[in-house]
Amino acid sequence: MLAEYIRHFRLPAPKWVKQMGYGREIISLEARYRRCIEAWAPHLTATRDLITKSATECPATDHAVVLGSGALLDIPLEDLAGRFKRLDLIDIVHPASARRAAAQFENVHLIAADISGVAPAVYAQAVTAEPIGDRPQPPKGMRDASCEIITTAIDRSLAKGDRLGALRAPNPDPAMINGADFVVSANLLAQLPLLLLDWLQAHRPFANDATRDAFARSIIDHHLALLQNHPGKVVLVTEVLRLVLNDDTPGEKIDPLFGAPMMLDGNEWWWDVAPPGEINRHLSMRLRVLGIPDLAQAPQLRSCRNTTLAAP
Repeated sequence: MLAEYIRHFRLPAPKWVKQMGYGREIISLEARYRRCIEAWAPHLTATRDLITKSATECPATDHAVVLGSGALLDIPLEDLAGRFKRLDLIDIVHPASARRAAAQFENVHLIAADISGVAPAVYAQAVTAEPIGDRPQPPKGMRDASCEIITTAIDRSLAKGDRLGALRAPNPDPAMINGADFVVSANLLAQLPLLLLDWLQAHRPFANDATRDAFARSIIDHHLALLQNHPGKVVLVTEVLRLVLNDDTPGEKIDPLFGAPMMLDGNEWWWDVAPPGEINRHLSMRLRVLGIPDLAQAPQLRSCRNTTLAAP
């Protein structure tokens, strides 16, 4: 825990990025990888192989972009850096492991950017300055007044009904991938809304689950639109089902895309993201992953992949 705290403290990221949990999340991801390295290996290998094969078949080799590069666990960095003249790794925060790996290649560039297109606006929605667990106590003598101000602000927010009414729609910047011959979005799509939802849940409670799901789906829809409107070759790897198991017996099935239709065909495999013992000794979680080597050329399905899989 102390080592993770130090890594988080040293992360070069704006205060608001760390407050929203992006720093903690990437550090926790690396820790989970070390605990689950054997269980994750088939998924990571399948992802890297799909990206490498698709890159090898890309005729233009000037510029490649990886969206959500993270800790580079699922990214064949050496293959991409050797294939393309310029490689941009884009994420909201880059851990030390990614910075060290990128530094080995002169043509690899780390870019810090909000891929969702809405994170700063979500951060600004906070009624309180920080989550309760992270917020320092107000000075002595000001405590009662501070709590009263916060309580009044929350009451006024709740009285408005729909707490997301003033939140603008996601607007991911096309400039992130403009001119790229090859774009990768790997294991990112279903993750984009999660920390944003956590932040809003902590600071501005949702009116209902439908509002929450609609906001999450809008983030996913806009990311898909960004990829589908790009003229270059696009690789998409995303989970399309979360399956919770109890003592290896399949239980709850969750649509990770919040109803956004995924009606494209591609390669599929299972990812044992939380093997037995990671959550507790009884519960585990598997993800059904869809890998599309060329989004524009992907065959169309007659049914929605994710909602069909998640159906009872």
